[in-house]
Amino acid sequence: MPDDRFYDGHTATAHRIAITLMGSTIIIGSAENPNLARWPAGDMRVIDANKVTGAINFGRLSDPAPRLVLHESPSRQDLLDTYPHLKHWKARAMKRGWSVGLAWTLAGILIATGCYFAWRDGSAYLARFVPKTWEQRLGAHIYKAITKNLTVCEGTAGKAAMRKLVDRLAPPQLLKDTAKKQDGITIDVVDLKLPNAFALPGDHVMVTSGLIELAGSPDMVSGVVAHEIAHLDLRHPTQSAISNLGISATVSIILGGSGVGDVATLLTVMSYSRKMEQEADYRGLELLKNANLRADGMAEFFKVMKDKFEKDGDSIIPDWLASHPGLTERAEYTKADSTGTTAMTDAEWQSVKGICKVK
Repeated sequence: MPDDRFYDGHTATAHRIAITLMGSTIIIGSAENPNLARWPAGDMRVIDANKVTGAINFGRLSDPAPRLVLHESPSRQDLLDTYPHLKHWKARAMKRGWSVGLAWTLAGILIATGCYFAWRDGSAYLARFVPKTWEQRLGAHIYKAITKNLTVCEGTAGKAAMRKLVDRLAPPQLLKDTAKKQDGITIDVVDLKLPNAFALPGDHVMVTSGLIELAGSPDMVSGVVAHEIAHLDLRHPTQSAISNLGISATVSIILGGSGVGDVATLLTVMSYSRKMEQEADYRGLELLKNANLRADGMAEFFKVMKDKFEKDGDSIIPDWLASHPGLTERAEYTKADSTGTTAMTDAEWQSVKGICKVK
């Protein structure tokens, strides 16, 4: 039977644990530390369940970072039987999922009431039902709007190095597959001094030249790229589009309607929740480790960002970072060792740093 696991939210370590029920408290213990954590039952919630393994992912209402993963067992069943608010999560989730799925099928009829689906939880479920072909159309409109006023860097060697990195990090479901009509992930570096990176619907990743300049190593860049690919894997860009624009405007863009103004609006309001950012951080670490790449670059880059945007306790963080978890917090919970290979050779790293200097 698979081991139950506990993630403390501060490191990427997966603790193998067992749980003990003691009144209104759940005691989480490992072989090394029998009192690893104590969770009040009333503060617990079910986040989701893994359809493949059957494991249930639990979290806390008061702290979104820690995770408790329990596989099917007598102790898990005892937990669900003892605390009814946890036992009946699946029925509520299924009911909401069916409602959202039907809403998407009837999108044309429900456009007038589309704003209803702009709330974040609804958009998360709705994004799962958006066909990939529709997502690609949405992404194509957004990509065109972004690149219209920006220079896409064309350094051949630098582009090849970034392409190689993406192909190494991408999970199978995001790799190019003609038979499955998967276009794969596109990766572009745009000539912009502001250090930033973002993922767009339709599996597009963009990195600014300012971010590459700020990064001190290829492993920092690989950490950022892994984070953005994680957003794609979790379908966060589409969720964000639906959440911030509403279903009517999103469908309008997809179907080629009056989308210019909508796209312009999306570019100014598109953002991720703290939960989504944390999910992408953890998933990004997994992608790095699965690719046998050094994962310590992600935390190192957060430290570099903190040094640049937070000085003497005064935050000068730009708007696009304002809704993210704190940089100190992220640097702490993404800590990883330096095992694995460096993301690029010295020659590849130099070509990436000079990617926008080639005309």
